[in-house]
Amino acid sequence: MRKTSKLLAGLLALVLFMPQLQVANASADTNLKNSINAYLAMQPGSYSVTALEIGGAGREIQINDRKSHDPASVFKLFYALMVLEKVQLGTWSLNTRIGSNESVSICLKMMLSYSDNQCTQDFRKKLGNKFVNARLKDLGFVDSRISTDTRGNYVTKRTSTRDVAKLLVGLERGQLLNQSNTSRFKEYLKGQIWRARISSALQAGTQVASKSGQLLTPAGMIEADSAIVYGPTSTYVLVVLGNNGASGSVIRGVSDLVYRQWQGPIIRHSNYSSAQMVTSKKASFRATIGGRLIKVLPANTAVTVKWTVRGWAYVKVGSTKGYLNHTTLKLSSRYLRWGTP
Repeated sequence: MRKTSKLLAGLLALVLFMPQLQVANASADTNLKNSINAYLAMQPGSYSVTALEIGGAGREIQINDRKSHDPASVFKLFYALMVLEKVQLGTWSLNTRIGSNESVSICLKMMLSYSDNQCTQDFRKKLGNKFVNARLKDLGFVDSRISTDTRGNYVTKRTSTRDVAKLLVGLERGQLLNQSNTSRFKEYLKGQIWRARISSALQAGTQVASKSGQLLTPAGMIEADSAIVYGPTSTYVLVVLGNNGASGSVIRGVSDLVYRQWQGPIIRHSNYSSAQMVTSKKASFRATIGGRLIKVLPANTAVTVKWTVRGWAYVKVGSTKGYLNHTTLKLSSRYLRWGTP
């Protein structure tokens, strides 16, 4: 009975929780907004931007922040929140099996740190499209939803920079989940291997918890990134969503402008190698998932991850491509030192 009461109390708390978008004493940074607008006016694509300073001067900017459109893999943040809610309530555990028998724990890491699409599909199917949309509404993410066809099958997703920023602010403040699940969520975001946008525009050594996205559509490229940036003078959230032929370099440009305005000059930009990872031990390099052995790689072999399929990473080692199990990989030193060579 006591355990049931605790679960009900936890569920009630989650249902009632409404993340707060505004930071305390927030003040619009008109100069920065004007600079970003002038910069974006000369760039390909169309963009939405939200930047919120947590602490410090409490500054903020919003540009088309309520525009709802496909954010590519940035939407995975919402799935991760709902999965960890299930874990926190005891409905699921980190060992719960989903999809092709992978655990919740492994698929969370693969979805957030590696942007794995198969794990994302597994989570979405297990959560259910109706549940996802209802939960987004309950949490106050008013611009976010899954679109389905007449049979209820998944078609696409939508969100805004406002909603993504709301999630990241709530995460950083510890308002979304308990301490252990908040730490787990942020740990996966800090282990991000795709750092070519917001992260690469910052002063070397700046820690970031991020989730990016990229998707080619008939209307052109979608480029997106979202991050909690732990700057030297304050922590801030930056979300940039671009579509209609957007460019990742433009997102870097926005990130550069925000950092310089809110944190100070950049002496040396972060520099991330294309080889995001190294082998953590002797590793079996295979032609297919669990298939023919190409060769055994020694520990500390540099590896460039191209994509992942649940617990497997499709990688390039020198000029050879193949698969490595994720348990044999770890972040390279440059990624661990936040872009400092």
